[in-house]
Amino acid sequence: MKKKYILNKFKRDGFIVIKNVLTSKQIEDLMNDLNRVKIKVEKKHHQFFHKTKDKKFNTIHNIQKFHKKGKIIELSKNKNIKKFCDILIEKESKPRNIEFFLKPKKSGMASPFHQDNYYWNIINSEAVNVWIACSKAYKKNGGICYLKGSHKLGTINHEISNMKGSSQKINNNLIKKLKFKKIFPKLDPGDCLIHHPEVIHGSYKNISNIDRIGFVVSYASKKHKLDTEKLKSYKNKMNENLKKIYLN
Repeated sequence: MKKKYILNKFKRDGFIVIKNVLTSKQIEDLMNDLNRVKIKVEKKHHQFFHKTKDKKFNTIHNIQKFHKKGKIIELSKNKNIKKFCDILIEKESKPRNIEFFLKPKKSGMASPFHQDNYYWNIINSEAVNVWIACSKAYKKNGGICYLKGSHKLGTINHEISNMKGSSQKINNNLIKKLKFKKIFPKLDPGDCLIHHPEVIHGSYKNISNIDRIGFVVSYASKKHKLDTEKLKSYKNKMNENLKKIYLN
């Protein structure tokens, strides 16, 4: 795809699908490395993962903080992926955070509608989120739903979600009032979604017989700055959400 087409579509919709970003061998390598990450977090990093009611991993966050070598780290710095991020941010970019959203079959948890930059608080939204499918992803198995074009609203107010893995959400009544079209991109393993940090998105429970596995790397401009006051406020709300989850 040409640079101008990619950028225009991204600016219009708030997200773009790029096919065949990773090979089957690269995905296999990711899954092998993910098994090592699961062992690490269960041993010493309980704050970085959430499980479903049937005790399966649903999300793993901040992987770069405790996992310094391996295919996960290597692929987070993939030159082809970075090239797309540079185009969409319109500045030189670098990876800032690594996650897995695993959504196991039949029990994978929903993610409420939200905007990433409500969490990140990056000034001027100089960032993108890269979501790479390591399995098939579609509506029934909890694939991402975007409110097409909703990034044009800017960052809007959120509230505590009382959910694991996504501490904040946009009020459900507000989501119902918004007139943006809901889009559920269908992805094959190796396909990639790149989305704007202010596009509203979420996902439903995985009610299918297929795990929905996503490898997620957020990128920001190399010289990005944070709104420290808003970030402090968000962290307080995140901690409040965690207390409600684990004390109930």
